[in-house]
Amino acid sequence: MIVCGAGHAGVEAALAAARMGASTLLLTGNIDTIAQMSCNPAIGGQAKGQMVREIDALGGEMAINTDVTGIQFRLLNESKGPAVQSPRAQCDKKAYQFRLKHTLELQANLQIFQATVTRLIYQSGRVIGCQTNLDIDFHGKTVVVTTGTFLRGLMHIGQNKNEGGRLGDFSARTLSASFLEAGIELQRLKTGTPPRLLGRSLDFSRMDEQKGDVAPTLFAFHDTRSKDDLFHVEQSSERRIGWVPGENQVSCWVTYTTPQTAEIVRANLHKSAMYSGEIEGIGPRYCPSIEDKFVRFADKPRHMLFLEPEGRSTNEYYVNGLSTSLPFDVQLEMVHSIPGLEQAVLLRPAYAVEYDFAPPTQLFPSLESKKVENLFFAGQINGSSGYEEAASQGLVAGVNAVNKARGVAPLIIQRHEGYIGVLIDDLVTKGTREPYRMFTSRAEHRLLFNHGSAELRLLAHAKNHNLLDNNRLKLIETKKERVEHWVKWLEQSSTIGGTWATAIRRVTGQEGVGSLALPNEFLREPSTVRDEVMYRVRYAGYLDREHRHIVKLSEVEKIKIPPNLDFLSIRGLRRESALKLAEFKPYTLGQASRISGVNPSDISVLMIMIEAGRGGTGQKV
Repeated sequence: MIVCGAGHAGVEAALAAARMGASTLLLTGNIDTIAQMSCNPAIGGQAKGQMVREIDALGGEMAINTDVTGIQFRLLNESKGPAVQSPRAQCDKKAYQFRLKHTLELQANLQIFQATVTRLIYQSGRVIGCQTNLDIDFHGKTVVVTTGTFLRGLMHIGQNKNEGGRLGDFSARTLSASFLEAGIELQRLKTGTPPRLLGRSLDFSRMDEQKGDVAPTLFAFHDTRSKDDLFHVEQSSERRIGWVPGENQVSCWVTYTTPQTAEIVRANLHKSAMYSGEIEGIGPRYCPSIEDKFVRFADKPRHMLFLEPEGRSTNEYYVNGLSTSLPFDVQLEMVHSIPGLEQAVLLRPAYAVEYDFAPPTQLFPSLESKKVENLFFAGQINGSSGYEEAASQGLVAGVNAVNKARGVAPLIIQRHEGYIGVLIDDLVTKGTREPYRMFTSRAEHRLLFNHGSAELRLLAHAKNHNLLDNNRLKLIETKKERVEHWVKWLEQSSTIGGTWATAIRRVTGQEGVGSLALPNEFLREPSTVRDEVMYRVRYAGYLDREHRHIVKLSEVEKIKIPPNLDFLSIRGLRRESALKLAEFKPYTLGQASRISGVNPSDISVLMIMIEAGRGGTGQKV
């Protein structure tokens, strides 16, 4: 298997494949920027934190890498219900990058090579390898493309333009033509990044301090991992970079834009690459530039900004919330209008970057191309935005590229199983016209996705695809058994006024539960078991309702649509729907029902036709 690109999607794809025992090659234009945190050196956040825990549950590396290189940890939505509580960490960006590079170098079955992929090699409708700028060709059974923002990447600072996927790096100029040659459609998207400031030039006394949590919520499931996973590699004396998770946390700082900032931005909108027509790509709606903020939210007197350190061994700060493509002189004036930043020295200017992406409706749910067999796409080339979204897709694409080479059924995570399932289903079924970012609101079954349950929810997939070692699988199975035992016991065992479960649901908040004299045997269980048990018991009614809803929907999710079905020939199917179905080629009846423009009556016609064609039984996935 060949992976083209070593960003957050590429490293997870390569590690997943190699750990499954496949001979894997990871190609990157620059070995020194493997897993580079091109934007904010932070992992997690709303829904994203849950995804990182799901990556860990499937054997990925992002969670453990974040834990041992994190410099501040915070649990978001702590005052809300556990279902939407999300861990987030600020990382040391160089430590994060160096540790992942080292992990790749030490991984069995994996070879890294520095070369820029210039085109893919096709044969009879399949991809069989790739060509590079070094005139060296590589051949493989499957290829995973994770090019990030590098496909014809073009950076904008005002009217200034430079080719590149990020500042100081190259642009993949010829690979796009290779995709078009194979009939793969490409479009343009845009993203941006704020300026970086010199910390010693900032006046923190004019800002509000934001400290990390005293008891940090980590990303990896350390209760089912070996301690050697933190720093050491099995059968190797080498020690990877990192520190004890949560120790010596650093502070972030909060400040705000001013009316003067707004005046500067509005007076110079015509100089912004985005507003002057220089950029054709569509930008992220949920992470807008400062220009967008002052235009779209003109009624807001100010906007919050976060000053976040980029690492322990650097004085560089990231200005979260100040993304822009304004000229450098305007950036300087704008930054100096903000409290605490009056004397700020800019180390790197803000800029916008636009790049090619392949609309993801051209992919099967396995992330394999519908146009070219054995070709898989993951990350920003699919229109997503964010390290976590990229890593999730990379892991799934890597697993499925190996499965395809071996003739094994693909890993398909359903929408009710996790955020990764929602992410991929949204992309391949609905597509996107702007950089896609995951939110809890995108998941209709989010009550089932509390971050602590990821290992239990995805255990079957981890086992079926050999993604975890036997020791960890046994520990997860033991945890699952203990959780189920205690949920049943609390629901059935009596105390004063009813069952223990009734007593738990009667009180509110953690302090209320703490007033209950719960059995000592239960209190001796690990916190990971106790927390999951309490979640299931406290929200039992809501969770049961979700499970009943899933059962109702499960039948249409199980009915597989024949891959060569001629939708245009089906009588009773509206032509609009037939055209949409022919374009998207849905994998199951459930996926077909989520395509925009396909209504319930169309699904009924399709179901009757499929059932009749198979003797009334339907083919189950």
